[in-house]
Amino acid sequence: MKILYRALILLFLLLAVLLAVSNAGMVALTLWPLPFTVAAPLYLLILSVLLLGVLAGLGLGWWAARHHRRRAREHGKEAARLDREVTRLRELLAVHRPATGGRGETHAPAQRAIERQSALVAPDLMPARRGPPAP
Repeated sequence: MKILYRALILLFLLLAVLLAVSNAGMVALTLWPLPFTVAAPLYLLILSVLLLGVLAGLGLGWWAARHHRRRAREHGKEAARLDREVTRLRELLAVHRPATGGRGETHAPAQRAIERQSALVAPDLMPARRGPPAP
């Protein structure tokens, strides 16, 4: 990927040099309502307009993504809150753990609540259940 990136940079630099060499003539730029006239080489004006276009595109892309960034922040806060709740419930369960049955499993309501919360937070980390679901 680095090679492709560097090759593209070299290509754009080569194009910029060719543009500068072939368009070195001076031009006068006047914007109608303003009384200013700017005299500059043509390549400098072309490159500055291209740069302004790139910056405008980046700004509009950033502005358009603001809703996604806000939603990502809200989802991150919710995930952190749920993670704290799961941790609190696990600590509570460890303190109040009832005696286990013969198979070493418990079916306490708090355990099921923790399993449901864990399934919501990270469903891919949940172990596969064996046998019928707990009542």
